[in-house]
Amino acid sequence: MEIINNLLLNSIVVVLLCGCSFYLGVLAYRQNKTSPSNKIFTRFSFATGFWILLAFLTDLPFLRGSSLFNAKLTYVALITLSYTLIEFPYRFPHVRTLNRFIKYPVLIIGLFLIVLTLFTNKVIDHLEFFSWGSSFIDGDLAGPFYLYMMVGPVNSIVQYIFLWRKFEEQEKRQVKFFYIGLTIFMVINIVLQSIVKPLITHTDELYKIGNYSAIIMIVLTGYAILKYKLFDIKVLATELFTVVIWIVLFSRIIVSQSFADVVINSFVTFMFSIFGILLVKSVINEVKQREQLQILNDKLKELDKQKDEFVSMAAHELRSPLTAIKGYVSMVIEGDTGDIPEKARQYLADSMAVTDRLVRLVNNMLNVTRIEEGRIVYQLEETSLIRAVQELYNSSRVEAERKELKFVINIPNGLEDNVKVDPDRIREVIGNLVSNAIKFTEKGKVQIIMTNPKPEIVRVEVSDTGPGISQEEQAKLFQKFYRAESTAGKTFGTGLGLYITRILIEKFGGRMGVISELDKGSNFWFELSVIKKV
Repeated sequence: MEIINNLLLNSIVVVLLCGCSFYLGVLAYRQNKTSPSNKIFTRFSFATGFWILLAFLTDLPFLRGSSLFNAKLTYVALITLSYTLIEFPYRFPHVRTLNRFIKYPVLIIGLFLIVLTLFTNKVIDHLEFFSWGSSFIDGDLAGPFYLYMMVGPVNSIVQYIFLWRKFEEQEKRQVKFFYIGLTIFMVINIVLQSIVKPLITHTDELYKIGNYSAIIMIVLTGYAILKYKLFDIKVLATELFTVVIWIVLFSRIIVSQSFADVVINSFVTFMFSIFGILLVKSVINEVKQREQLQILNDKLKELDKQKDEFVSMAAHELRSPLTAIKGYVSMVIEGDTGDIPEKARQYLADSMAVTDRLVRLVNNMLNVTRIEEGRIVYQLEETSLIRAVQELYNSSRVEAERKELKFVINIPNGLEDNVKVDPDRIREVIGNLVSNAIKFTEKGKVQIIMTNPKPEIVRVEVSDTGPGISQEEQAKLFQKFYRAESTAGKTFGTGLGLYITRILIEKFGGRMGVISELDKGSNFWFELSVIKKV
């Protein structure tokens, strides 16, 4: 009891609580002066702060002459707080219209109780003073005052219960903070007034605990309103921390026992004040920098989105004319327009190869866009991987022979090869690996190997005797638009093929990688889970 009623301790606690209430109110108003939620929270914070401060002033022995008036002002603050809680569900988290047939009668009753409290003894008859403070003696009309005080919090709780299903997830989280704070505050006060006072203390000696518990409601509600402005919360926490430390240090000056203690404590307080100001400024600057970075990041995301849209549009526009060019060139080569000289046929064959690469490039760009937007539909079915590999081997032999490369396939007997994939997409994967191996190999051999490293796994490897890839480049190889320096400029491409290949293999539940050294060729591989034959 002595600790609870210690004057110095109570002074520090009241300064902290009132400072916190007023600061949160000012912060909310400063953050958004037009927001109904922020404005009503400011009124809520100030009413609570004045209530705690006036109740404390009423207890001070050296202010006994104004104690009754301070007590009446305490009740005025409580009436304001109750009316604010009546309006709260109509302002937070979003604005609704409070029926005027409810609003104005409740407001008039509140004003009537304020007048009755200030200018008569009908609500507070007089005060009785004790060593721990003062006790309010009720007047004849104290009952309506207590009833009015209950209307505010009860109305808020009931309103939010009925509105709960209409709230979005973010609003539910915000209201939950307010609801928890209000419930804690009400429970503490009900326990003190209905259980502790009549059964244990028989006095109002512990009323301060109930008053001080209001800060829980203030802080949780403030956090709910400022919740999605986390940078402001960080500044708030720093400023509050600084103020708390400053008050503790200042209180040490007051209780100093000697002049030397006063000097030392004053010096420490002064130095911390400078440090606190610098700390707050530093946090504010950090917050501003992060906000600027967030704005720049949002702009970059928007630019990236516009880039993807442009690539998608350009690819769509390019694919049709390229397909037409490929078709006409093919018709000329096949003799549909009559005989052509062999030299012209060779030129057209080269044009056909370039057109094929352009078509693949356009398809890759479209595939990247579709994959990243989640617009690709995969037709997963049981597929023979051997059949897919053999088809790609047969279709790629002409290009390998044209470059005079040794092109071999190695598939052991009894290989488990049934996998669950999209047949078209797995051919695209194998085609990318084989096409790259042939393109980047000028002499030597390209080999396709299939194995079962484990009974439940099938592995496909495409090895070549090309220029190889350094360890540094291998770490970036499967990224979008990346091309190894050892191959850049040698052939036409954008670095999308391996990126798409990796995404597709991962989509099918497999994994892939590369084994390579400079000037010693490369071995690209992927593994998929086998479906056992029944």
